[in-house]
Amino acid sequence: MAVTLQKSYSLNLPRQDVWDAIITPEVLAEILPNCKSLEPLGDDEFNANIEIKIGPIKGKFNTKLSLFDIHEPNGYKFKVDGDGVKGAMSGEGEIQLSDHPDGTGFTFMAKGNVSGIIARVGQRLIEASGKKLMDQGFKNLKQKITTVPA
Repeated sequence: MAVTLQKSYSLNLPRQDVWDAIITPEVLAEILPNCKSLEPLGDDEFNANIEIKIGPIKGKFNTKLSLFDIHEPNGYKFKVDGDGVKGAMSGEGEIQLSDHPDGTGFTFMAKGNVSGIIARVGQRLIEASGKKLMDQGFKNLKQKITTVPA
């Protein structure tokens, strides 16, 4: 089942600060909702353990995340491939940063495929769940980079 997600947000921070955050593995783990762990595999490649719940179906995925076509401080493209007991997921996307009147514009675009029981049972819920996860990831990012340590 094909899924397309796209949304734009804004952050009241300089673009370089947002860039520094979205390229840091610890922050990437926060952006990926329900990411239980994110381990570097090499330059710009990570292994992520992600839990996804769509309707009544909950699945754990062992996922490879790769960043490529990296253009500091404007954004990068990414690719994900994940397998789990209840299905598989794969996709590519892009994060674009731009100047915005309030600071930095943040645009997220992704296209992917989901297969297995998650696709069969949750087909009506996948896009809505994806948008909810996208919003949660942005909320996590915003909280992570705007929180100043004491």
